[in-house]
Amino acid sequence: MSLTDLMKERLKNVLDAERIAIIGATQHEHPVGMGPICNLLSSSYRGTVFPVNPKYDQILGHKCHANLESIQPPPDLVIILLNQHLALEMTERAGRHGVQAVTIITGGFRETGADGTLMEEKLRAIAYRYDLPVIGPNTLGFSNFHRGMHGIFWHLKASPGHVAVVAQSGGVGLSIANSLKNLECGLSHFIGAGNCSIVQIADYLHALKDNPLVKCFCVFMEGLVNPREFYETARTITHEKPIVVYKAGKREEVCSATVTHTGSLTGEYALYQAMFRQAGVLEADSSWEAAVVSKAMCLLPPVSGNRLCVLTYTAGPAIVAMDRLVEAGWELSPIRKDVMIRIQSIIGDNTPVILQNPVDLTGPGFVPNTYARALKQLLQESFDAYLLIWSYNPVVRIPVAEIEAFSREFAKPIVLALLASEVEISPCLQDIHSRGICAYMTPEDAAVALNALLGRHRFLTREKERPGQID
Repeated sequence: MSLTDLMKERLKNVLDAERIAIIGATQHEHPVGMGPICNLLSSSYRGTVFPVNPKYDQILGHKCHANLESIQPPPDLVIILLNQHLALEMTERAGRHGVQAVTIITGGFRETGADGTLMEEKLRAIAYRYDLPVIGPNTLGFSNFHRGMHGIFWHLKASPGHVAVVAQSGGVGLSIANSLKNLECGLSHFIGAGNCSIVQIADYLHALKDNPLVKCFCVFMEGLVNPREFYETARTITHEKPIVVYKAGKREEVCSATVTHTGSLTGEYALYQAMFRQAGVLEADSSWEAAVVSKAMCLLPPVSGNRLCVLTYTAGPAIVAMDRLVEAGWELSPIRKDVMIRIQSIIGDNTPVILQNPVDLTGPGFVPNTYARALKQLLQESFDAYLLIWSYNPVVRIPVAEIEAFSREFAKPIVLALLASEVEISPCLQDIHSRGICAYMTPEDAAVALNALLGRHRFLTREKERPGQID
């Protein structure tokens, strides 16, 4: 059943909640009981937090309320940390009290079998009786990083950014979020969708689609209750904002595990693939790949074709990347002779190298100024995207200032494969990302990013030529 219009409006508003009550908050050192209140009070959140537990007068220096009804006016959001039976009662009371939305952290619903399914049906009836969007159950909760609003029970520290992560599994969602963090790519939101008993993945996408702080959605799903609703929502969004999906439960042998995890029916994977393709959804094969693609979608301008130029001074990584790039449909077009003559003069006429695409500068390319001058010549060619390969050496500067300037001047997608250990390069990564340069540690990741960019270009081109037509 779809959300009512009022439920949709409330969901959108509560993702930016000003007043949050936490029912079942505790001072005991347990991540569920202490997690949400600790995260909210230790962050930059400027809203009001109301712990609710009749056992305490105060928690962490904040007045503790004996019951929800004593909070006036009613909070925007109620986070319920109680067991599934008490969660039903508290959801009913929240609806009667005029609360806008509820997050149920606990499990014990559809994923546990027949009795849990019955509990979930009762929960659904309560939610629709009061037009109350229920996030979860069986969820970590959600965060709004630009507000410092961390209503989750686990520790998740990340910089504010532009990727909204929506995940049925809290564990996989955290894996994606931490991967984005390692890639120096910030989050706008983290939403643990859990069982999706009332609020579906499509509803979260719809609630955030017009948010200017969201540039890309990154979704982990096991299965969908209403694939048609997801498809129709995704199609309305992907023309403006990319959606990256990591889908689990691809094999029949794995499907039973998803039922006992979130109660999801995974369905035949081929049907999901077809749906993603028609909706313009970009599919990833791992948490890391989902993060790699999401970063590219946030940082890079769209491509206008499939002509690619590769610049390197070490051939091996270029070959590794080319295997993946050519297979995906990139064309390594030849470079004009006059451009090659100018590059030859930059690296020196006596350099014994055959200049072609990929352009291998060999030894002279180790010099940042030489590399940058050659790049500027190539950027004046009519390529649609550029892959730069640079092997990190701490005694030689990375030409990031030039790459940043060229990215702005020529407005073309430039991906940097920065060959280095993460430990070595870590001090430089934040500076590189702050300059808007899309950099990865391996040629394989760089190829994944470029291939996703090409996939999105093909979808948008198809939609422009044949709007709404299904292949």
